[in-house]
Amino acid sequence: MNAQRKADLSLSMNEMGRRFWAGEAEICHQFWGQARTNEEQARWLRLQVFKEMYGSGLTGNPGGLIKAFLEKLTDQVGKAKTKSDRDEFDRSLRVLREEYNHYKLFADVLENATNLPVLHSDLKDWQIAEDRQLQAIRQGIREREGQLGELAIMFTEGGGAAFFLVGRTIKGDPLSDQIAQASEIVYADELEHGEHGAFDLANELDTEEEWARARTLIIEICEQRLRMRYGMFGIPVDETRIKEITDGKIEPLPVE
Repeated sequence: MNAQRKADLSLSMNEMGRRFWAGEAEICHQFWGQARTNEEQARWLRLQVFKEMYGSGLTGNPGGLIKAFLEKLTDQVGKAKTKSDRDEFDRSLRVLREEYNHYKLFADVLENATNLPVLHSDLKDWQIAEDRQLQAIRQGIREREGQLGELAIMFTEGGGAAFFLVGRTIKGDPLSDQIAQASEIVYADELEHGEHGAFDLANELDTEEEWARARTLIIEICEQRLRMRYGMFGIPVDETRIKEITDGKIEPLPVE
């Protein structure tokens, strides 16, 4: 595959991703387009706290996202042999710190919304059915597709930060202001994570068949991400709209 063809496929894949991210933003606007009670906010916050700790299948580690990073770093200690190895280890350290901070930020917001402590033992009870299905889809792809599956999974990490892009704009009461402040921090971090996943995809796919298969896998994950967002906010899942978004009937999320 020549460089121009790969560039064209990469551009097409990124545009498709941005259309799905726009779909997630659309659902967020639908929820936050009106005033919400603390309990309505707490509903999605519980799932978000779970997701920040466990990652909804982003890793194959049953202990979740944070534990996966800790175990990876422990295994890598002292094994870096090149500048590239050292740079990757340093990035993993930084991403671990960022991911735990995301968990802390939303756990703090949830405590303010409910006046109840956030206990780690409660987290798994907060995962909703649509998110469990997202986790199952990712794990199935991981087991069937190997490295190509991992690339597709990481491309979908964070949904292009669309959730946080919208969340950082809400206002009107102290809880909304705190959500916006947390979202602003996470948005900046997730943009870099998403760029890293897109770079890996473009760097590793070398044949038409690989690009086509990756596209199919990414669509499967992204459609379920939309169902997860509907469920997160307690909005009935709109399968017709999901199909429209898959068919490209939405403007791509702008790149900031």
